[in-house]
Amino acid sequence: MKKLLVLASIFLAIGSASAQKSALDKGGVQLNGGFGFTAWGIPIYAGVDVGVADQVTVGGEVFYRGEKVGGVNYTNFGVLANGNFHFHKVFPLPSQLDVYAGLSLGYYSWDNDFDNRYIRFTSEYDSGLAVRVQTGARYFFTDNFAANGELFIENNVGTAGGLKLGVTYQF
Repeated sequence: MKKLLVLASIFLAIGSASAQKSALDKGGVQLNGGFGFTAWGIPIYAGVDVGVADQVTVGGEVFYRGEKVGGVNYTNFGVLANGNFHFHKVFPLPSQLDVYAGLSLGYYSWDNDFDNRYIRFTSEYDSGLAVRVQTGARYFFTDNFAANGELFIENNVGTAGGLKLGVTYQF
């Protein structure tokens, strides 16, 4: 057990020591993926961020989540475009830490399995425009790999918040 602890400590120390500035430079690319926790189920997501200016990225995200409410299974697929501002030059942060905030716009497509031709069913979940405000951080363990977390508030059928956790690979 001690050997495993020592090996893990050495790995983290080497990874932390070799990490570069984590915020994206112009033209840099980050791939993100993971899962989350929301009032409407557990989303699984994948996304990309591209540096377009100093401290500014734009990108996109796709996600899928499902939930059962009152015996009805709901599924939600979303496509979002985002823009984020990275704070590495505004605040004195460690070089391994990338803190950001931004806005996402996109489309949510909701579906359900309700099947009763005798009852008119109005879903509380409607497909349409999605707006999300987010703030998050990435901690780079190496030049390319990071763990990420993001808090967000979204508005589609109502206003709700959530948390996403995942990994990032930076090119």
